[in-house]
Amino acid sequence: MFDYEEELEFISGAMVDGYKKCLKDILQITAQDKSEFDLVTELDFSIEKYIMDSIGQKYPSDIILGEEFNSDTVVRQRTWTIDPIDGTVNMASGMPFFGVQCSLIVAGEPVLGCIYLPELKELYTAVKGHGAYLNGERIYVKEKDASHSVLSFGDYPHSRKSESDVQHKMIDVLRNKVSKIRMFGAASIDFAFLAAGRTSGLVIFTKNKWDITPGIVICKEAGAVLASLNGEYSFDENVVIATAGSAIRDEILMSGRS
Repeated sequence: MFDYEEELEFISGAMVDGYKKCLKDILQITAQDKSEFDLVTELDFSIEKYIMDSIGQKYPSDIILGEEFNSDTVVRQRTWTIDPIDGTVNMASGMPFFGVQCSLIVAGEPVLGCIYLPELKELYTAVKGHGAYLNGERIYVKEKDASHSVLSFGDYPHSRKSESDVQHKMIDVLRNKVSKIRMFGAASIDFAFLAAGRTSGLVIFTKNKWDITPGIVICKEAGAVLASLNGEYSFDENVVIATAGSAIRDEILMSGRS
């Protein structure tokens, strides 16, 4: 048994079971306003509580950073992140691009990531140093030249105009350099598709660890290169860039500086 294998088996089971059980218990998913441009549903709260309770029973001394209930938790020691429904607007709109995602951070370092895409019937898992897997099969990123690359961007950050402007500029530059640009509306999809070799890179403007930490672990273990607009990626940056190779990474970095 390798380090964190037990934790990976536990959390992946809790995520899948939690989604299925909570979905079955809710007769109708009703969305309500979370902010001016965002939604939340009863399913978000139910799944997060289910996973929180599961962690509390299995690892009572661990810390939990969740999107809905514990978003202000300071990461320290052993900290779990929970994103109960990543892509709630997609789900509420009847689109299949959403997921449940969790990670484990130990001493400030992400060591485990798990993404469950229920509508696609895909479970992505990774532990630091032991590779990335899709439904139990090893996966790797696929590097392509820019003209054949598909890139994905996270949603425009409505409340942070300066970042939104930078993202708009990057897309404007890159649209003439890459094959296609996509905006899936869920970080779980962005990271999963890169790790599985379906896209060649992603750019997401956020510091929310529940959004990005699971995918960071999975993509790194699948062979992705990470960066920020200033070069090397650090955990406190407000933008994460992940690519299947250094060539497309350099194109993305240049687009942000031009």
